[in-house]
Amino acid sequence: MNPTSTRAISTPHIADWRTRGACLTRDPEFWFPKGSTSPGSIQAAEAKAICRTCPVAITCAAWAIEKRLQHGIYGGLDAPQRRSIARKETRRDLTHSGIVAEVRAAWASDERDPLVETYLSHSVQDIDGHVWWRGRKTSYPVAGRDLTPGQIAYELKHKRAASGHVTVTCDRFGCVAAEHLADGIDRWQRDHATAA
Repeated sequence: MNPTSTRAISTPHIADWRTRGACLTRDPEFWFPKGSTSPGSIQAAEAKAICRTCPVAITCAAWAIEKRLQHGIYGGLDAPQRRSIARKETRRDLTHSGIVAEVRAAWASDERDPLVETYLSHSVQDIDGHVWWRGRKTSYPVAGRDLTPGQIAYELKHKRAASGHVTVTCDRFGCVAAEHLADGIDRWQRDHATAA
């Protein structure tokens, strides 16, 4: 939530809801995590957890969806989650109560995402942007599937399961920073782009 915004609010709730936000005690940059690797993911998860204890979280989320805000955490939702709800709103003409239901469903989905939990509990980011996996196992059970650390990181970043073997594209063997991983499709596209 951005409490310093002067834009008009058209949600049918508390007129000055922004003055009641749980975010007011934090640095505004906290609500804008950088990157999708371990520190950014952890910061986003922490921000969402604080939002979900906020007395005006639903109003904040609905406001951010309505305003089509493209960055940051608002009402416990990140930008992709808000875009998803906004698309549903456009397609189905959701009422305010429909938006509230979608926000609550997104919250519940976050709390149960086993990929996020596994990645956050087993990875650590180095100061140079590489991410290392803590643990010696070669695969981990996630929602009924056995996945390698690279597959877990890849799926989190690309929102799809990896096709074929996941390989490291940086010079650090064992790095699981999602930005430093490629699957079979990525390698095929890279090879064909180079050949063209």
